[in-house]
Amino acid sequence: MSGRAAPAGPSGYERTFPATPACVKEGREAVVEAIAELGLDERVLDDVRLCVSEAMTNAVRHAYGTDGGPVDVSVSPKEQGAVVVVRDFGTGIVTSARGGDGGFGFSIIATLTDQYALTSVSGVGTKVAMAFGTSLEACLR
Repeated sequence: MSGRAAPAGPSGYERTFPATPACVKEGREAVVEAIAELGLDERVLDDVRLCVSEAMTNAVRHAYGTDGGPVDVSVSPKEQGAVVVVRDFGTGIVTSARGGDGGFGFSIIATLTDQYALTSVSGVGTKVAMAFGTSLEACLR
């Protein structure tokens, strides 16, 4: 994958990445580049960078196993911020073999976003919607 991300602009930004470790960095930087022109402060951009990294890493590590597959990333400018969505079409979230809720990724996302929603269906995939400087309800307007 190469090329620069287009600014999110009023219509937003969408891109599909292969679920590989190398694409996590590319994906998070592409999202930050796409929303940088929205005027969010650097702290928020750092939060976006970390949250996108966590969501994409979960897709890479858990969604497809060794088969691989796509990870869709989108940015929707809303009000004074943006909603970022990371979606895979893999196995969905299954209970961790080691018990408990797994790692800290979703806790980090919950802490750093203004709001987030996790949707996961077995055999269909997982969608993580994250609001920065806005709410998820803004997506419905």
